[in-house]
Amino acid sequence: MKKKLAKILKDTLDLCFRKGFLKQMPIPEFVVEVPNNPDHGHFATNVPMTLAGEQKSSPRNIAEIIIRHLVDHDHFILKAGIGGTGFINFFIAPGQWYDLLSHIINLRDDYGRSSIGRGEKIMVEFVSANPTGPLHLGHGRGAALGDTLCRVLDFSGYDVKREFYINDAGHQIKMLGESIYSRWKQFPDPSYPFPLDGYQGDYIQELAVEIAKETQLESLAPHEAIDLLSELGKDKILKEIKEDLANFGVTFDLWYKESDLYSSGKIDRAIKLIEKRGMLFEKDGASWIRTSLFGDDKDRVVRKKDGEFTYFASDISYHLDKWKRGFKRVINIWGADHHGYITRVKAALEAEGIQQDWLEVLLIQLVKLWERGAEVRMSKRSGRYVTLKELVDQVGVDAVRFVFLSKDHTSPLDFHIDLVKRKDSENPVYYVQYAHARVCSVFKKAARENIHLPEEPDSILLRLVLDEEIDLIRKMAEFPSLIEEIAGDLGPHRLTYYLTELAGSFHRYYNRHRIVSDDRTLSQARLFLSLGIKILIKNGLSLLGVSAPEVM
Repeated sequence: MKKKLAKILKDTLDLCFRKGFLKQMPIPEFVVEVPNNPDHGHFATNVPMTLAGEQKSSPRNIAEIIIRHLVDHDHFILKAGIGGTGFINFFIAPGQWYDLLSHIINLRDDYGRSSIGRGEKIMVEFVSANPTGPLHLGHGRGAALGDTLCRVLDFSGYDVKREFYINDAGHQIKMLGESIYSRWKQFPDPSYPFPLDGYQGDYIQELAVEIAKETQLESLAPHEAIDLLSELGKDKILKEIKEDLANFGVTFDLWYKESDLYSSGKIDRAIKLIEKRGMLFEKDGASWIRTSLFGDDKDRVVRKKDGEFTYFASDISYHLDKWKRGFKRVINIWGADHHGYITRVKAALEAEGIQQDWLEVLLIQLVKLWERGAEVRMSKRSGRYVTLKELVDQVGVDAVRFVFLSKDHTSPLDFHIDLVKRKDSENPVYYVQYAHARVCSVFKKAARENIHLPEEPDSILLRLVLDEEIDLIRKMAEFPSLIEEIAGDLGPHRLTYYLTELAGSFHRYYNRHRIVSDDRTLSQARLFLSLGIKILIKNGLSLLGVSAPEVM
């Protein structure tokens, strides 16, 4: 609907420029939006205000000219008026809303799908948790965000690939082995020292018990046992991560190992490319990249004095590999503690001739867990934290995903366990899912009373005359443009807001009006309206990775 109105406005401006009603000029960017006050119309535009400066005329005068010469051959607009200092408010003809509802019902699962991505190849890298411990709530929030963005981008016509980067090399993996080894040694000797920065948590002891049953550690020298425990511990944790993510509705096209960058020689080749470009220099026995030339606050070390590569070197190599694989755009989802890392990675890529906007990084803020009115205290250092699996087991996948996506990822999130266990309107996911289940219940009632929908709505929809009914259809009309906007601004929390508002509008309508009544034709019209709601709720929840139950 917005696109159709925007085209009418562009055609009208072309006419006004050609006929001399307005001075010839390029059409500026303008918005078509839904006014907050329904009395101001179904849609409003700021076109007159964007033209005023160049036209040297008041917005209200320009608005009058545009309204007088509207190019609306299909009688899309019922009436138009001027609001405020120069907005144009539009009321859309009722028949257009009926046509839209028919369109929704015909498209069903494909309503909202578009081709704006034109097959552009995009990679979304998310979660990428170190295989040194279970997934925590921050990982879960990143998983929900990344997976939903992939669903939205795919729905919008992009060629999307999902990738998990496995940090399976370096100090943290060695420390995992030492932590497991220490716990194993403590079985007979509780005084055996534990590494100062070792990994805490009961899972380390559980790994020690499990691996000791499967492997003869006693015959190995300490360094051999630690190396073996590093590998076995990493593999077992990674297997658990994959299982937890699959249970959370998240899968990946590729699990990319950091160790492969080393074994394949890709890091060496990446550093040589940087050197060829003259961006590498030696200082204090180490190799540095001139990231300060591209916006970083200082130059960075890529190879240390002892000849070992830094983590930064492997990150550069990994992103260059993404570039070579032909992705036109890359989206990384990282924890908020990586904020300072973004500039240096982009600077290193620019040193390789890659534009900084090729990489977009979304930072996930912390999740706080609340139960019985108190915050559940968590400490990664002491190993006391609630895992994603524990939370999912307690409240379910749907509740966790919906709540994780209910707020902008740039803001901290409070997760109230007691709230999502409630079966009422205070529980946001229940509230939305119940709207879908309620429609299913209405259709069962209609079937019992032998009221069925004809294949084509035809004139039946003309019985939808209440303002609430038109408002529901108007709300449904927003869905396609919302999905396109989310594909652009990467803010899927807006979809949870939308679904909550749509569900609320339907619940209020249901409570005020009988959908199935003695008036057969009116019942059919309202059933068509309810079917549209069901389609929208299901499509929206599917993009969030949340189920749409038929019974609750």
